[in-house]
Amino acid sequence: MRRHEKAWGWVFVAPITLQILLFCVAPVAIAIVAAFTNWNVIKGTYDFVGIDNFVEFLTDKKFWVASANTLFMLLPIPFYLVLAVLFAIGCHRNTPGSKLFRVLFFLPYISSIVALVVMWKWLFNYEYGLINQTLRAWFGIQGPNWLGDPAWIKFTIVLMIVWKMIGISSIYILAALKNIPGTYYEAARLDGAGPIRSFFSITLPLLTPVLFFLVVIGLIGSLQTFVEVQLFTTDGGRNYSAATITYYVWQKAFVSNEIGLASSVAFFFGLVILAVTLFQFRLSRRWVYEGE
Repeated sequence: MRRHEKAWGWVFVAPITLQILLFCVAPVAIAIVAAFTNWNVIKGTYDFVGIDNFVEFLTDKKFWVASANTLFMLLPIPFYLVLAVLFAIGCHRNTPGSKLFRVLFFLPYISSIVALVVMWKWLFNYEYGLINQTLRAWFGIQGPNWLGDPAWIKFTIVLMIVWKMIGISSIYILAALKNIPGTYYEAARLDGAGPIRSFFSITLPLLTPVLFFLVVIGLIGSLQTFVEVQLFTTDGGRNYSAATITYYVWQKAFVSNEIGLASSVAFFFGLVILAVTLFQFRLSRRWVYEGE
């Protein structure tokens, strides 16, 4: 009977195991091998080049510009987390209109990113966008070239990411708020604690596990920002002002047809993300409240 159950267990896990092997393990293995070759898909040729690909992109000025832009894309994380906490607290206290706003704030996350980018390109268009038209009509000033000026394009992308992530982050935080026992707040009131003291002594510490999860997921997602850059800009923006490392990898692989070089960048970047994530887990011991 035990062997029979074990055999059926393997049958049930076989499809997902095969899927992981085919679409996760195999592509990663191929990419690691390709990182040390000059693989050309069109010509069907590849030669082992050792660390030449790594030397090439590490001495490429565009790579370092893309790296700086990628770090800039981490800027939305604290903003949308703070706004998500405030929004979740408002929903938790059944503020009037909270259910409607909960739906409206969640819509950007589940909507097509392409549709969202197209809408934002219309809003921030230099000549006839709603933002600049409003600035001219209400304040008599000409708004900046949001999508063409290297000094503003990254801020536009950051604003969009903040707007998109508030809803989904607040859902996680709201779920955590509903799991905090009300007896904690009753005891705090009996001890004379006000709303602000209760927030920093009870609410915030008990929210740290979900905040840590959102920080890790947000960090990984922000470091891989790609679609917004591709749709907002042409060739990464003027002076490569908005290009990220993920965009750099895509450009090398599918525009320049340098699969080996793109794989080496992806492999290096994957190790960086892994190291940052492990550092986050180690740092979490100092600020994440795990309970008794």
